[in-house]
Order: sequence, then structure tokens, then C-alpha cells
Amino acid sequence: MTKPKASLKSSLRKTVIGAYRARGKGKSNLWLVTSIKTNQDWILPSDRQLVHWIYYLETNQDVIDFDLAPEPILSHDDNEVRSTELDAIVNLKNKHQEWHEVKAGKGKDGATNRSQFLAQAAASSKNQASYLRFDDDDLKSKVKVSMRWLKPISFASAIKGQEHLQCRTVLVMHLKNLKSGNIRQILDLMIEYDSDVVIGLISRLAIEGILNVDLNKCTFGLLSPWKYHG
Repeated sequence: MTKPKASLKSSLRKTVIGAYRARGKGKSNLWLVTSIKTNQDWILPSDRQLVHWIYYLETNQDVIDFDLAPEPILSHDDNEVRSTELDAIVNLKNKHQEWHEVKAGKGKDGATNRSQFLAQAAASSKNQASYLRFDDDDLKSKVKVSMRWLKPISFASAIKGQEHLQCRTVLVMHLKNLKSGNIRQILDLMIEYDSDVVIGLISRLAIEGILNVDLNKCTFGLLSPWKYHG
């Protein structure tokens, strides 16, 4: 008798459970996120991974796309050969590639850390990529602005798979004409459209790098400033 195929919901549940059990620390949070930039969902095994994803990947306008579940890579130093599971392989607009690892703790200058860093850097260099390691020193200062991005990311995720071509065309026309402003101005010009859809499209354009929305000093809202890049 043929075994029935697992449903998408069942497969997702098993994936989440597997990721939950595989967390590095039992008390780490598990995040299921939707990436506009890669057009897919990802499971992030810690708060550090969440901050890294938001700040250095999803909202980084130099990044085109990324893979958060790459195959392990081999690296070696004078002492041993290592199999490393990178946290991200990142493709940039300038055609360059980066290999990212997210580590708990602070400080990268210990003997073990130094040895690991040199081994990974050598492996990435052979593949014409740059190796970057992010620890608490790198991530702590990015937490506040990253949390502010959760709201626009949620708006963009709410219209995932929806083109809204007419609304997007009108929106881009207004953005080109104004060149800069705040979100309230755009909503006032587009009262014939659903405001949640307009905000979702604004958020999508910001993630795509067409629009710059500054969240360094305030949360995302009607008065959030923006600039059009085109």
C-alpha cells in the first residue's frame, strides 16, 4: 500500500519541530519569518539570528539575495579540518559574495576564535567570497533599529504573492514626483487605495532598495521619512 504524501502543513510542522530541537541552547527563541528579498520563509534559531537577518540581510540595500540554509563547507588550519555550517551565503549588488556566521559571546581575538576565523577566511577566499563573523559586539547596537523594522516587514509579508500592479504604478509615480517626504503624504495622495496595501508596497520597495526609509531615530509610522532612489 502506497504511503500518502505528507501535506504542506504537516511538512512545515515537522520542519519547525526539527529546528526547535536542533537549537544550540534549549532556551533560545525560534523565529519563523517571511523574507520579501528571497520570496520564501525561513526558520531562525535565535534572537541573534533574527537581528542579523533583519539588519544585515533583509533591509540591507546592498544585498540582492541570500541563503540561510547552505550546505556545510570545509575549511582547515594548521591543526585540523573543519566542517562549518554557515548561517548565510549572501549575494551583493556589486556581484560579490559574503559568507556569514553568527556567534554568541563577545570578542574575536582569542586563540581558538582567531584560528577558526583564519580557516574560514581562507576557505571563503578560495571561492572568491568574503568571510564575516557577527558576535554580540556587532549585534547589540543593531537591536533597536532591527525591532523597528519588524512592523514594515509585517506589512510587506501581508501582501506576499500579490502584485497590486496598478497601485504600485501609481505609488512609484508619486514617489518619483515627490523624491522625499513622509508616509502620511503618500497615503493622502492615494486615498482611493487600501492603506494597508499602500504601506505594504512602501515596505516592499524599501526592502528592494528602491526606497530608503529611515528608522534610526523613530519607529515606523505615518511620519517616517523616506527618500526615493529609483
